[in-house]
Amino acid sequence: MTIKYFPIPELDATGKIKTLFTTTQDIAWNFEDDNARENYIALGSQLGIALQDMVKTKQRHTARIKIVTHENGGDGILRLLDENDPYDGLITNEKNLLLCTVEADCVPVYFYDPVKEVIAMVHSGWKGTVQKISEVAIQKMYDNFSCNPADIKAAIGPHICKDCYEVGQDVFDEFAQAFAKEEMQKIFTQKNDEKYLLNLQEAVKLTLLKNGIQGKNIIPTSSCTYHSQIEGHSLCSYRRTKSPTQRMLTAIMMTSVVNDK
Repeated sequence: MTIKYFPIPELDATGKIKTLFTTTQDIAWNFEDDNARENYIALGSQLGIALQDMVKTKQRHTARIKIVTHENGGDGILRLLDENDPYDGLITNEKNLLLCTVEADCVPVYFYDPVKEVIAMVHSGWKGTVQKISEVAIQKMYDNFSCNPADIKAAIGPHICKDCYEVGQDVFDEFAQAFAKEEMQKIFTQKNDEKYLLNLQEAVKLTLLKNGIQGKNIIPTSSCTYHSQIEGHSLCSYRRTKSPTQRMLTAIMMTSVVNDK
């Protein structure tokens, strides 16, 4: 069994980082899903790591982020996570520890500080984006590891794009409380009296820039989970399939040896 995944080339090119996002070929990544453990075993074999070298989030569209070490290895993969302790992002300064989130239209954000050697993996749905979870990640990297935001590289992974993501007035109003008027003009396009098109990538990018990430260090995506195909492979989209379990695994690991796909 081989897991099909794609990297964020700009991060993997450093030679010290392994990144990935999967396709609809392999969709079971939550602890309770059938075949999830088999998928992680296959992925670990390809990456040269064990299940104890992986950590997964307990996502609930929060802005909470957890700092993890190898002591947390296997969380969400070998054992069920605490329902009362959700978090949508992970940070570590340890090598060969794969930080995992899952998405199906939401925004995965990959962080790497090559100076302090710290990584983070964040799940930023529209609620997490409103709560500015990327800001929380940057602040935690600074508070706990003295990371300078100017050194941090941030990659925005595949998610539903601005042309495919239609939302209502309720979502617009939530963003209006968190973003300035001029920012809202960049984030939303009014479609009609009741609907808007939401540009999550722009919202995340604005948050990154406001928190000290340099524009040259922000890596955008051109892949949309709803309509894009990469080398003939579709990506997981809840809006397209309405599947309650189909998810795309997104992950980052710091390593001195980069394995081939």
